[in-house]
Amino acid sequence: MNDSVIIAAFDVETTGRNPAADQIIELSILRTLSTDGIEDLDAADRYVQRFRPMVPVSPGAQAVHGISDLDLAGEPSFAEHADQIESMLEEADILMGYNVSFDIRFLECEFERLNRKLDLSGKMVVDPLRIWHSMEPRRLENAYERFVGGSLEAAHSADADTEAVLHVFRGMKESFGLKDSDWTDLAEMTAPHRAAWIGGSHHFRWEAGYIVFGFGKYEGRPLFDVAALDEDYLVWIQEKADFPRHVKNLCKGACSGIPREEFRKKVAAHFGEPEASGA
Repeated sequence: MNDSVIIAAFDVETTGRNPAADQIIELSILRTLSTDGIEDLDAADRYVQRFRPMVPVSPGAQAVHGISDLDLAGEPSFAEHADQIESMLEEADILMGYNVSFDIRFLECEFERLNRKLDLSGKMVVDPLRIWHSMEPRRLENAYERFVGGSLEAAHSADADTEAVLHVFRGMKESFGLKDSDWTDLAEMTAPHRAAWIGGSHHFRWEAGYIVFGFGKYEGRPLFDVAALDEDYLVWIQEKADFPRHVKNLCKGACSGIPREEFRKKVAAHFGEPEASGA
């Protein structure tokens, strides 16, 4: 790292997880000159801006970043800042972000909506998340070495792996200070929102009284909103053999024309609705 390069680190907050349908509501770009990878952040060129989207913020997204539709009512559109954003990114040699492919795809889609192309294909991209995964693999034998010590003998035999899982779990509780955690806490770490799952799988869950997606490109978006926006996606789910029957039935019901509230009550009566959902 001897040559001086311009690094543009950036992050987006969005209305949801689907770049084709959701939009950027906040963008931060921190651009700095670097020769050894250790930057003087005080001298960095900073850009932070919120935007008024054309679609509502999903309940799931708002729960993460805390930004509501009301917070964005007086903000400019993304289009008003597109030239400045494009310039800051195109002048950089290195693009950097945590799980940066998510942020890049959202930026590309915002420019596509303006009938413009944001071409970042010639840039070098550095992602600390991917570097972390590369340097610290998460296979069972790696976990055994870290949390138990030594190498896992007979790895990938069912009996050895089963015993190793219990040893790794005990080591994790010690290492992460989880010795006093109860099983409910540990289960929530393993499968967040499980108590709100509808029908025993993660595909749909209750959230703030809505039936929302728990997977895929519309994760966090209400099922009825997706039915209005992209009914073909729900039809595709119904035709896929590997989705559970209740998932297909929920998609079928959302496409049937039944009023939203009537459908919600039927689902709650059949599957139950957690008190914590607020419905």
